Amino acid sequence: MNTIVINDRKKTNHSNGTSSRKGLVFIPDISGFTELVRSTDLITGQIITYELLSAIIRHNTLDMEIAEIEGDAIFFFKWRSIPTTEELYEQFEVMKTAFDSKIRELENKYHLDLYLHLKAIAHYGEMTQFSIEGFNKLYGEVVIEAHRLLKNNVPARSYLLVTDELMAVSGQPVLNSFFHTERSSKLCEIYGGLRNLCFTYILFEYLRPTPHFL
Repeated sequence: MNTIVINDRKKTNHSNGTSSRKGLVFIPDISGFTELVRSTDLITGQIITYELLSAIIRHNTLDMEIAEIEGDAIFFFKWRSIPTTEELYEQFEVMKTAFDSKIRELENKYHLDLYLHLKAIAHYGEMTQFSIEGFNKLYGEVVIEAHRLLKNNVPARSYLLVTDELMAVSGQPVLNSFFHTERSSKLCEIYGGLRNLCFTYILFEYLRPTPHFL
């Protein structure tokens, strides 16, 4: 998968990195993206992807930084002022509302049925940042874990997933009003070569009928 990094490139900008510190990793990801690439022409698919990713970025209410964009996923991070689980819930809700609205707009514009959904994972841990040729990169086990968490066994296409590590520093109990509902559950999974990762997820229904029933 090609990686697009959101930074201006400067040929002589190198840094071996900063000392490690703990921070938030937040990755919104588009479910159904592979089918979009297969079923649309190159130009239309590119425009749709650009519009959807832009809608997510424009609704970054937590003032997170962007490390990179990997196809259909945006890698946000934040060092300070780690948000509470309530703030994370509200952030995802804002992004999803904008995402769904943009889908409806694009469907009308291109006369397509776009079966796309938004999910996000939120993790916390120790990492470091370095720059090379003007590109900023994050490094650490938490970065690898965050990517692996996108390949989980949550039985849904649209959800917010928050790890126990992030819950522990969010300033709220693990079971709060947002994550203690009939739409939330907890899982622990072991990923190849990594430790056991536990997380709570809350489901977000796609709140519109499919185009076949409109």
